[in-house]
Amino acid sequence: MFSSALNTLLLVANYPSDVGYAWWLMESFWAKLAEHYSGFNQVILTYPKIERLPEIIHKAPMQCVEFDFSGMSFRRIYEQCRFLRRNRVRAIYFTDKPTFHWLYGIYRFCGVKLIIVHDHTPGLRNHSNKALYVLKRIISRLPYINIDGALGATDFVRRRLIEINCVTPERAFAVPNGLPGLNTQPKPANLHDLFQIPSERKIVIMVARANRYKGIDFILNCFKCLSQGTRKQVHFLFVGDGPDIARFVASANQMGIAGNCTFAGKRNDVPSLLEGADIAFHPSSGEVGYSLSILEYMRAGLPLIVPDNPSVCGATIDGVSGFIYPVGDIHFVVRLLERLINDNILRNKIGSQAREAARHYNLETTHSHLINAFETIDRNKILRNSKAF
Repeated sequence: MFSSALNTLLLVANYPSDVGYAWWLMESFWAKLAEHYSGFNQVILTYPKIERLPEIIHKAPMQCVEFDFSGMSFRRIYEQCRFLRRNRVRAIYFTDKPTFHWLYGIYRFCGVKLIIVHDHTPGLRNHSNKALYVLKRIISRLPYINIDGALGATDFVRRRLIEINCVTPERAFAVPNGLPGLNTQPKPANLHDLFQIPSERKIVIMVARANRYKGIDFILNCFKCLSQGTRKQVHFLFVGDGPDIARFVASANQMGIAGNCTFAGKRNDVPSLLEGADIAFHPSSGEVGYSLSILEYMRAGLPLIVPDNPSVCGATIDGVSGFIYPVGDIHFVVRLLERLINDNILRNKIGSQAREAARHYNLETTHSHLINAFETIDRNKILRNSKAF
């Protein structure tokens, strides 16, 4: 398909090329890896469907091809094997795939020497069955069917990979999520004018996929429990779309708080919207330790409210860069909202400290961790040798 003179580093996308959302971060990883390794290898990125390529991918030194690496039928596996052999694939970089699978043994039979998986899946895990855990530990030591390296989106995910997936510590690495630098400071949007919100109200914002997993129902219940006097002082602005958006709108109406809620849908001016808000609230049932949205709230200088779920609150220092509440404790949050709404000094202090803390989560550092992890995993220098095996 492409040059047969070079070995290939294969980057595998799970979604079509124009999906967007948080895939911009993975796109930056693919581009960085292509930049780092294209001098030694052919770099190919596969999408299950290609519509419009993101600009960063279009400019990167890689080939993009439409090919679906999902599916377990005999025909699909045969097509995958043909692809790997024809393109001399020696290393594969997957996202959110298992840390061991019998299919990896087939890939290795086709010439693959290095398999790396990056875990961005959210939430807590536990050992529901001791016997299965013991079996998993045994399987995780078997040759051929296990990955060579596992990357976690945060330190929380790295620990989860070791404790739950049974990846050995020397094969598990953290590549902490980070934000790209801003060329200019976004101008705060006038949210009151933009969304016809009464000027006396403080604005609590959340940016996320409109999915029940993100905890929007909890925010609505908190607003319902606010006193009438407090409710006149606050407004909830949700930015994002998704499968449950209509349900949230209906819930706000049923609770009698529709006048205190605005569902803005998907927007392209999120940084400006965040700069114009007063408080951020992110009650998600699970993230990867923290989310990109949480980092964006911090960078915008917003005091943040998050649950004490360790998969969500990893970037928040209670009382310093935000506030952490016991999961599900509506009355705790109501008291916290009342305090933040009425205390301008506290709100500004926590917001300023959050903005400073956000400086530690930058994309340049993230990319450095990514390359260091790849170089450590590739101890045999497979990606540094352009000669065919």
